[in-house]
Amino acid sequence: MAASIKPLHSAGLRGVIIPALVVFVAVAWWAGRTPAILAPDANAPANPAAAPVARSEWPRIADGKPGNTDADVGTEQASTAAQTSFGAYVTGKYRFLFDDDLSGEAAEALRSALLNRERVAVAINTAKQANDPAAKDAIQRHQAELAALDRRIGALLRPADLAAFEVLKDSDVEQFQLDDYAGGVSEVAPLSDADRKAILYTKLAHRQRFRQVLADSGLMSGDLDSAERRQAFAEVSRALVESRDHYLQEVRQYLYNDAQFTLLSNYENSEYTAELAKLRGIAYGESVAASTPGPG
Repeated sequence: MAASIKPLHSAGLRGVIIPALVVFVAVAWWAGRTPAILAPDANAPANPAAAPVARSEWPRIADGKPGNTDADVGTEQASTAAQTSFGAYVTGKYRFLFDDDLSGEAAEALRSALLNRERVAVAINTAKQANDPAAKDAIQRHQAELAALDRRIGALLRPADLAAFEVLKDSDVEQFQLDDYAGGVSEVAPLSDADRKAILYTKLAHRQRFRQVLADSGLMSGDLDSAERRQAFAEVSRALVESRDHYLQEVRQYLYNDAQFTLLSNYENSEYTAELAKLRGIAYGESVAASTPGPG
């Protein structure tokens, strides 16, 4: 896997349970992403469908070299930049909820509520990973705040957008992957906004059943014995493969460009194989995950 994807498949299957670190990297990546990452190559195959999908690079954090600016000014500027990046990230994550039919005032109210929601979501993920008892104690309060914000957002949305919001809430990883894929094919088979929306929504719809099977299996809880983990893995792996296969079968009807679909299939097979290997690692041990390939 290229560097841009490894963080999504680290220990604990971050591709399924998204920690605050992923959200942080999402913000940094969103602000620093660049287009057209698949540069023309004289040695590339004539058939674009046979070409590999290039991966976008994760943003490099600038070296902390000393400067001549005042520390307070630098801190304020960094805070402002972080807020701007986070705002751009939230707007991008929920971009399909905004269109020309949404008035300026309504759009601003929705954007503000979504921004507050994502801040609370980050606070919850951060608290879950913290060793601070006070942070752990605050999780329940944050979860109540999140539920209230979700209700507020639901009241601001048009009825037709409620289902979309429900699937977009937990779509960080899928949106990472979509932008990674779209950037990789931009030179040979660029995606329109309609293509991107169809791919994302179709994938999220089929991921929902897999996520439910995973949650019900208990595989991620750490409470199962060896035999129970293996049984859970058998159920979860079937759901994962079915999710991939059904998603690709359905999305095919939305992509009229054969090269787009072939490249998407190659990309998704790689992602699903890596995710299956991580699940296998949880069920059988990391050494098995590293040595046993998943289905192509």
